[in-house]
Amino acid sequence: MSQIAVRLSEAELRKLDAVVRESGFRTRAEAVRAGIRMLSRDAREKRIAAAYATAYAQTPLTEDEAQLLDSAAALAAELPR
Repeated sequence: MSQIAVRLSEAELRKLDAVVRESGFRTRAEAVRAGIRMLSRDAREKRIAAAYATAYAQTPLTEDEAQLLDSAAALAAELPR
């Protein structure tokens, strides 16, 4: 496993230590690796969502799909906020 040096402010270090304590990580490094996995997963999900959005934008809705979407939007508008 490679090793790197990271500079953190005192406030960032306190937050990291709090995460380690509260989340049950054994070490700071373990918490940082988990954070990297989360960021990587989030980035991947955003890429996938963008690909879906692009694909759907290129394919027009059928009449039935448009009606279903309108009905769903109307129902969502009636939900309490």
